[in-house]
Amino acid sequence: MKKYLFVILFAGLGACHKPNFASLDAPWEPDYKVDRSENSIIAFEKMDAEKMPAEGGIVFTGSSSFTNWKQAANDLAPLPIINRGFGGSTFPEVIFYADRAITKYKPKTIVIYCENDMFGEKKKSPEQVRDAYVALTKLVREKLPDVRLYGVSLKPSPSRWAKREDVIKANKLIQEFIKSDKKHDYIDVWPVMLKDGRPDPSIFLKDSLHMNEEGYRRWTKIFKPVLEKTV
Repeated sequence: MKKYLFVILFAGLGACHKPNFASLDAPWEPDYKVDRSENSIIAFEKMDAEKMPAEGGIVFTGSSSFTNWKQAANDLAPLPIINRGFGGSTFPEVIFYADRAITKYKPKTIVIYCENDMFGEKKKSPEQVRDAYVALTKLVREKLPDVRLYGVSLKPSPSRWAKREDVIKANKLIQEFIKSDKKHDYIDVWPVMLKDGRPDPSIFLKDSLHMNEEGYRRWTKIFKPVLEKTV
């Protein structure tokens, strides 16, 4: 009897950690071509042809905050960073290129950062942003079931501060989804990017959107100890 109860309890605990891939909102269709960054992907493939990264690395995927982190591999050394952020990409674009820019590297860890979804011309709800994040992780899980995933919070940018409530809600929804997967964690960058409750202007470029060296120094301080646990 005790053995039977243990099996039931174990099964129940396992069920609690199965990712909840259910959508929260209606499907959202892009109003742009998802292959608009083809040249960036081709550039990655040329780099790979010259020297293919070793399997078991840490792939960074997502939009310009990763794209512009040119020194990520140096900042986070000796961690095996494979930075494949491209352009100002959105989740539909990252999903479209997942085979060519994420899963082919057979990484041990994947770090996801993509904040542009809700800032295009076509309205996208926080729930739809969360659903797009979920769709990406579902695709990755099908190809790499044992990979360790990290979702990075959408950052607090001065130029997008007026929509902070939507950003905060999307972050919370994504964080709740992440809790349903035992091989998935959340990296919150907000604490090191705020000053007196607002985005710290000293860590941003003139566009009030992208970060300068100080911004990336602060990200390094957060990312490195977390990612060191994965190697």
